[in-house]
Amino acid sequence: MKAWRLTLLVGALSGYAFAVPAADYTFINIGTAGLGGGFYPAGGAICNMVNKTRSEYGHNLRCTVEATAGSLGNLRAMAAGDLEFALANAEWQHAAYHGERNFEGKAMEDLRYLMAIHGDAWHVVVHPDSGIDTFDDLKGKIVNTGNIGSGTEATVYLVLEEYGWDPKTVFKQEAKLTSREQGQALCDGKIDAFLFSSGLPGPSVTEATSVCNAKILPWDDEVLGRFLKKYPYFSDAVIPGRMYEGHPDEIPTWGIQGTVVATTRMSEETAYYIVKSVFENFEDYKKQSPIFVAMTRDGTAKNGQTAPYHPGALKYFKEVGLVK
Repeated sequence: MKAWRLTLLVGALSGYAFAVPAADYTFINIGTAGLGGGFYPAGGAICNMVNKTRSEYGHNLRCTVEATAGSLGNLRAMAAGDLEFALANAEWQHAAYHGERNFEGKAMEDLRYLMAIHGDAWHVVVHPDSGIDTFDDLKGKIVNTGNIGSGTEATVYLVLEEYGWDPKTVFKQEAKLTSREQGQALCDGKIDAFLFSSGLPGPSVTEATSVCNAKILPWDDEVLGRFLKKYPYFSDAVIPGRMYEGHPDEIPTWGIQGTVVATTRMSEETAYYIVKSVFENFEDYKKQSPIFVAMTRDGTAKNGQTAPYHPGALKYFKEVGLVK
């Protein structure tokens, strides 16, 4: 849904402080991802902060959350003018801004960075009776690689290239389930495994481990090491012990930073208040979801920035000394 304005506001005071009649809102819709991952609750947390601060800060923003296909779908929707801001992993922010990979010849030169959210960790989740004990054992199995057109799917395909695997031939069947569907499908025996990136804990991973004792495998072999050197916006990661039922020890894996992005169509004023609403209430913001536990103010202002800052975000960060 494109952001739209009910009435034209005239005469804003300095510092963006102005009185707003109750009926006069600028509606902004944040694109997230499927309900089974970390992006959807993250988008909800951002909207909660924006909506709670409307009277206190004198802005007129009314924020709503939309479940989407994830990073790729969000960026394409913004390019088409159907979303004004959204969540996207840093890899896709980079690709979109520079016109690489899925955005070759379609660089989003107007893409802008607002802030970071949580980091995502990749999960290899397998049915306990699947006979899968290592990543290599996925060969010949039914594996969910993400719904069609999603960032999950595109990243899975990229990393499988490093292994020399074609998902259409290396797996017995490649499933195309959403994050919301994959946990139940695994427990029902419809798939043997799923590959999934999420903030911690990931809802669909929690479902699978608690309902049918699914196993989470380490993903840190030599091939992955080469992959991480080739694409430095990815990094090593660890799933902490006791994060999921039946997994008392740390699980080595890899991950990517989640970010909030907009385009230059978003006004400086709107971007300023989105960022201010989160940072001026940072501890309350973090309490909204366990995926935010490790977040810091400094990291949230800088991590995963692979496109230029939005001027409104940069204005706030300079005001409070987070960015020079």
